[in-house]
Amino acid sequence: MEPAEAKSKIENRLRTTVDDTPAFDNAFFLIHSESRDVHWDLAYGQVGETPAEPNQPYHAASVGKAFTSTIIAMLVEEGELQFDDPVTSYLADEVLDGLHVYRGTDYTDDIRIHHLLSHTSGLPHLLSDDFGLLNRRKEQSPEGKTFLDVMVDDPDRFWEPEETIEWAKENLHPHFRPGDGIYYSEVGYNLLGLVIESVTSRPYHEALHDYLFEPLSMNHSYLAQFSEPAVEPDRSVPRLQWEDETFDVEEYRSFSGWYAGGQTVNTAEDLFTFHRALIEGNLVGKETLEEMTQWRRLSIGLDYGYGVARFRPIPLLSKYRAWGGIGSTNSFMFYSPGTDVYLIGTFNQTASRSTAYRFAFRAIRAASKVESST
Repeated sequence: MEPAEAKSKIENRLRTTVDDTPAFDNAFFLIHSESRDVHWDLAYGQVGETPAEPNQPYHAASVGKAFTSTIIAMLVEEGELQFDDPVTSYLADEVLDGLHVYRGTDYTDDIRIHHLLSHTSGLPHLLSDDFGLLNRRKEQSPEGKTFLDVMVDDPDRFWEPEETIEWAKENLHPHFRPGDGIYYSEVGYNLLGLVIESVTSRPYHEALHDYLFEPLSMNHSYLAQFSEPAVEPDRSVPRLQWEDETFDVEEYRSFSGWYAGGQTVNTAEDLFTFHRALIEGNLVGKETLEEMTQWRRLSIGLDYGYGVARFRPIPLLSKYRAWGGIGSTNSFMFYSPGTDVYLIGTFNQTASRSTAYRFAFRAIRAASKVESST
């Protein structure tokens, strides 16, 4: 297939997906294939009163967990910690107190770094209502409020990471002993952010910039509510659509509660730069990356490693499998080794996940039909 034809098919599919899905107002996607000399930056829809533009910064949601896990992996290679280290070696007593009490027994001492990375600690998820397809239950306080409800009720409150963990201890509960299962946990990643702060002696957002954003020249990336991009954007960040509500990520200080679990703002180009650097061994070595990509089944068609996920669209078509980051807002950071295609972007909306994943599969498949230039 000629590149122009494949690009036209993907653009048409993107327009159709947005136009036919009431929940979707805009979409931003980058498709890259080194072997085919393909690099397409696409956008469609509206951002307020203006058209969506290619390479517009957007809230990447839990794609940012890949940043957290990569920094941990880099610290492992520096000899600063080990994946099998107990978290008790790095966290304050007030954070650890009563952290993992399951059926009357405290298992906090059994939690290892790798448990937090792979969602196998058993700790709860602050926002599991947005990932119901993964955890299949809704985490809420005895009063019936989710942590998202709490953040929305008080949008001006700035949440320190320790406060999010304390809220979880007071209102939620662990689901199994460390290592006995897999359960997607925002709490675990906020703990990892604190581990990074303990080891590096700097705030998590500074570690993001020092270890990743600055060395990789990710000049449009930052941690919302905590830092600023190196280059001031000339385009606004689209409002985030969550269920039936729309939020301005820049104005809701309460969204600081996402912290190391994924609240970065990035462009698709910046995410591509990061993902390619990770894959090509420019951030961690081959053995470390192999450990990060030891997959465990998280849900139908989705596996999880250390901060990264593997997408299995059709079991019999393994060449279309792709791995990278996923977010609750239908954000993707995928690379398909079998086709040498990157797909990075977002629909900026928590609804219609199956529609979003169908687009991802079809975009990778269409791009893979372009004849290789090598």
